[in-house]
Amino acid sequence: MNKNYKFEKYELATDIAISQNTYAGVLALPYLAPSVKLAETVANGYVTQLDGITHKAVVNTLTPGTMIKAAGCDWDDNPTTLALGESVLTVVDMMVNERVCRKTIYPTWVGANFSGRNGAMPSDFATFLLSTVANKSASEVEDRIWNGGTSPNFVGFLSDDGVFDRLGLADSKMAIAGGVNGQAISSITAANVVAGLGLVYANANANCSGILGKADTQILVNQKTWGFYAQALGEAGSAQGVRMEGTNQGFTTLQYLGIPINVCPGMPNNAIVLCQSSNLFFGTNLGTDTTEAKLIPFYEYDGSDNVGISMRFAVGVQVGVASDIVLGTTAAILPA
Repeated sequence: MNKNYKFEKYELATDIAISQNTYAGVLALPYLAPSVKLAETVANGYVTQLDGITHKAVVNTLTPGTMIKAAGCDWDDNPTTLALGESVLTVVDMMVNERVCRKTIYPTWVGANFSGRNGAMPSDFATFLLSTVANKSASEVEDRIWNGGTSPNFVGFLSDDGVFDRLGLADSKMAIAGGVNGQAISSITAANVVAGLGLVYANANANCSGILGKADTQILVNQKTWGFYAQALGEAGSAQGVRMEGTNQGFTTLQYLGIPINVCPGMPNNAIVLCQSSNLFFGTNLGTDTTEAKLIPFYEYDGSDNVGISMRFAVGVQVGVASDIVLGTTAAILPA
């Protein structure tokens, strides 16, 4: 007796949220991941990277006094001539341990390229999965560099708890009480961003003018502030800016009085930092901690249907000479 069999679709309890599944029988390559922030503060050299730190590293600073004096017969051993200082960079252990069940993948178009139900994931999908997790982790590292966070506790440049406010700044690496020059500015808009940059520059000119002529001096902002500045330049007049075209132009780089303005995606709104890249430090136990991940096929060893994605690394940040940094932000965030 002939029997007619019918395939039915079942809902599976999955651990990956599949928002779109337009399976048409053919696997389309390559995989396209959403664009995510990389740890651009590190990747672009806006800080000095220190590798191979197992726990702590001492950042030494040597401040010269007066070198030229009246001629004499003896060597100058005045202890005030050269001042040796230090700050300690401590790295914090972090990890990424994600478990993905393969049954999540099989009902989708990705499954068409699997070598059977018990086969391994396609190599290009495994690469896609690893790179996506690594890039997302790099994005979170970028945020922690500036805003810090909890679980684990991490002190960033501008906050220690993930929130850029007065309390967070007070316990940050750029705490005003620790020697960083604070400058009150208005909440940044396209209408006042030029004035805000001017106030920060004037503060540096008054308190640490020596850094203004250095090759690695920079102004650090987030994308929003960078965009406000580009808008302000373009809207300054119909015959202003690059090629004298007003807003009918694109800005690939920006500067203020010759100082490059660099974008750090992890920086919060209403923050402008004027400093040298050689005065900000990012430490890590490995040189590739934000780009490497490991794929562990648990299904080959424990009878489960899982694949693990693992990253383990340690990072930390520190400033060198705090008095050579200017932080511009609102009066509500600066110390009362």
